[in-house]
Amino acid sequence: MGKNIANTTHTFFFCDGGSCQKAGGEKVVRAARAYLRNNDNWNTTHTIKTRCNGRCEDAPTCIVYPGTFWYKELTPEKITHIVKGHIHNECPLETELLFKEGWEEQVSNKEIAPIKPKPFEFKSDEELGDCLITKGFSSDQYLYPLFLFLLDKPEGVTLQVPNKPHLAFKNIKEVNYSKEFTLELQTQTECLEFVIAAVPKDDKELQQLKISSTEYFYQKETAKTGIRFKNKFGKTLGRIEFDSIHTEAWTYCTKIQLQRLTLDLSQL
Repeated sequence: MGKNIANTTHTFFFCDGGSCQKAGGEKVVRAARAYLRNNDNWNTTHTIKTRCNGRCEDAPTCIVYPGTFWYKELTPEKITHIVKGHIHNECPLETELLFKEGWEEQVSNKEIAPIKPKPFEFKSDEELGDCLITKGFSSDQYLYPLFLFLLDKPEGVTLQVPNKPHLAFKNIKEVNYSKEFTLELQTQTECLEFVIAAVPKDDKELQQLKISSTEYFYQKETAKTGIRFKNKFGKTLGRIEFDSIHTEAWTYCTKIQLQRLTLDLSQL
């Protein structure tokens, strides 16, 4: 039976991503829910386990509403005190806060600088020839949006998969990411698959199929830009090419996927 959300006074969002799980997040959730149940607060509060909320270095984490309070490095003992305080509208434990509404900066004991893509570098590549090349990001948080954008803006975009004819992206009818690890590109006649999610380390077959390296390049001889996907063993799993450096798709790649990196053609 569902709760009447109209009666909810506080909501607790517990990160359930991999880092928080490893740091004991499930014990934190259980402690919070046990306190709420035993103190007759179950029907006026709500607890939600989320996917990763992007603060892995501060695991386990929890976000509390109303008020936008982010808590860090939680333990069962800490969360019980935090939950009790919010329910009784007491001041939050600021020593346990990562951030709250009104602060100008977050306070983390384990801050990790964001990873930024490297600049384009000139390389003589065995497959691509002389080109400028850089590595992008290969998680599904980047690859799924990339394929969705290309589905929407397919002009001048071609997909190359080993042992298959080149495929104009305008012939792809649907991009589907409903399977646990696999992205599906559906055409009128076939379904092409790319493994883009984190896979078990002991699954050798999935390791062979997973995109672990995403490279953006500009070819000197053809003046084409593109993206090459490889597995962790260096095998090419596929390649996307744009027929011009001035396409909307390539502009998206440099601005969104590569975070405004520019391509300096004077290096060639």
